[in-house]
Amino acid sequence: MIVAENVHVHFRRGLLGEPIRALDGLNLEVREGDFFGLVGQNGAGKSTAMYCFLGLLRPTTGSVRVMGAIPEIGSKLYNGVAYLPEEPHYHLYLTVEEATRYYASLYGKPVPQKLIDEALERMDLVQFKTLPLSKCSKGMKQKVGLAQCLIHETRLLFLDEPTRGIDPVVVLMIRDALRDLHRRGATIVMNSHVLSEMEMLANRVAIIERGKVIVQDELKNLTKLDQDLYKVAFESGGALPDYFTLEERRDGVAAGTVPAARLYEFIEYTRESGLRLLECSLKKATLEESFLKILRGDKDLNQIHQS
Repeated sequence: MIVAENVHVHFRRGLLGEPIRALDGLNLEVREGDFFGLVGQNGAGKSTAMYCFLGLLRPTTGSVRVMGAIPEIGSKLYNGVAYLPEEPHYHLYLTVEEATRYYASLYGKPVPQKLIDEALERMDLVQFKTLPLSKCSKGMKQKVGLAQCLIHETRLLFLDEPTRGIDPVVVLMIRDALRDLHRRGATIVMNSHVLSEMEMLANRVAIIERGKVIVQDELKNLTKLDQDLYKVAFESGGALPDYFTLEERRDGVAAGTVPAARLYEFIEYTRESGLRLLECSLKKATLEESFLKILRGDKDLNQIHQS
C-alpha cells in the first residue's frame, strides 16, 4: 500500500544555515489492510513522513509510492484517501451537517442525505447537526472529520494524533469508529504519542528516531510475553518472599513479579498464609516499555527486528 525507500527530507534555516534532516534515510512498508502505527519522540520525523505519503511534501532524495503511484496533488489515487490532522481547520461558519456534506462532496461523488444522516448518527452528532463549527469542541471537530471518512469507502486513512487533548468518552467513540473502518477494509496509518492507544488499535508499528525507522515489526512481536516472569497481585500486609519483586503496594494489595521457576513455591506460600491471589499471568511487555528499551539501544536483535 505504501513503500518509502531511503527517503531524505532536508530543510534549510535561512540562506546560510545548516540543513535540518527531518528524514534521514527512512525506509518503511505499509501493507494493505494494516492498522499501522508511527511511533517516535517529538521531532523524530513522524509528521514529515506522513506529509510525504500524502504528497504534501516532496522528498529531497529517495522515493515514495502509495498504492503503486507517486503521490502528487490532484492525482486520482486520492479518490480513496482520507486525512485527519490533529487540528482540522474548517470553515467555522458552517454547521456540523453542512461541513460534513461539503467536505464529503469534495471527492466529486454524490453524497446522499441518508449517508450523511448515518455518519452523523454513528458519531453521535445528530443533536448537534445545526451547531456552527465555531462553537464545537476539539473532540466534536474530530468526530466531524471521521464522519466524512464513514460516508465514503475510504481505502487509505491517515491520522495525525487523532485523540490528543480529547476527553475519554470521545476517545472511546473515535476508537470504535476506527476499528469499524479497519474491519471494513481500510488501511489506516496513525501517529500518536499515546502508546497505550496505539497498542489497542495497531497490528504493525514503526519506531522512528532522528528521521530513520529503527524498528518495524508486528505489534505482537514488540509486546511479547516474558516466559521467565509472572505478574502477580495478592492480598498482603506483612513480610514478602525474598524472590518476589514488589512494584506497588496499596490498600493491602501487593503487586509485582515472581520468577517462573518459583511460581509453584509462591502459590504454596499464598495458600499456607491464607492470602487471596488476585492476579497471576505471564508478564507482557507493553509497547511503551519496548519503545523505551529500543530508544536506549537495549533491544535484543533476535527478538525485535525490521520486517
